[in-house]
Amino acid sequence: MSERRKSGRFLAQDRAFAVLRPDFARLGKIKDISEGGLSFEYIAHQEEEQDASELDIFLSEGSFHLSKMPCSIIYDIRMREGHQTSAARIQRRRCGLHFGRLTQEQARQLDFFLKNHTRGSA
Repeated sequence: MSERRKSGRFLAQDRAFAVLRPDFARLGKIKDISEGGLSFEYIAHQEEEQDASELDIFLSEGSFHLSKMPCSIIYDIRMREGHQTSAARIQRRRCGLHFGRLTQEQARQLDFFLKNHTRGSA
């Protein structure tokens, strides 16, 4: 598979999360992030068909919150399970997003996040 990313990816700290707007149904831990996008893993309770156009990034203890970032979904795939869950409707998924055009403040906050809340290259 050829590499299409324009900027390097960084591993997010364990307490970094993403949630898709407007319904907030997809919330999960950020796996990696760059200036151009991110991927995160979440638990799906049913098939998620709705499109999302905005994203929030936040830390679990509340010290950082980047709100309403424009985005588009690149992929949303089911994760391979080592064991079956008891509830067939619950599944782990991984979602990859591309950031849209950010405001200057969003770009500044994203830069701050990349410098202060990541832990090395992905």
